[in-house]
Amino acid sequence: MKKLYYGLKSKEQAFALAKEVSDGLGSKNDTESELMLLGTACAETKLGTYPDNTPKTLGVGLCQHDQIGLDDIKQEGEQRHFDIIKKLWGYDILAIKLADLAEDPKLSFICCRLSYKRVPASIPKTTQGKAAYWKQYYNTEAGKGTEQHYIDAVDECLGAK
Repeated sequence: MKKLYYGLKSKEQAFALAKEVSDGLGSKNDTESELMLLGTACAETKLGTYPDNTPKTLGVGLCQHDQIGLDDIKQEGEQRHFDIIKKLWGYDILAIKLADLAEDPKLSFICCRLSYKRVPASIPKTTQGKAAYWKQYYNTEAGKGTEQHYIDAVDECLGAK
């Protein structure tokens, strides 16, 4: 088994956390949301197996958040989501700092889900669609990632999942 980083203890934990966050911040058994969270973690950190050389500054945590993205979540996120997060998991989103995401995979998935919650378009059902969605809304034009990178990372990390 590959060494894991970002506070992740196992691949199974990542699956469980993605489901927990998806269920808590949306519809129960929202497979597309779960797969989008997992796919993002695959593309950003090879599902926690790729170490980060700048663990508390640039891209931080399992889903590699940056300060601009965290600020956007705080400024543009919906209070009802913040209230749900506080009730379910005890996090005060408006008070978290970027460094808090470094070793907390649940918080990283929560912030990732909040990033996608700001997108008006629905999460696509196909891996190719998710790759385009990730590139447009998460990695953006400024990011180095490509749709093919996302697809390859998902295939490597999740296989037939």
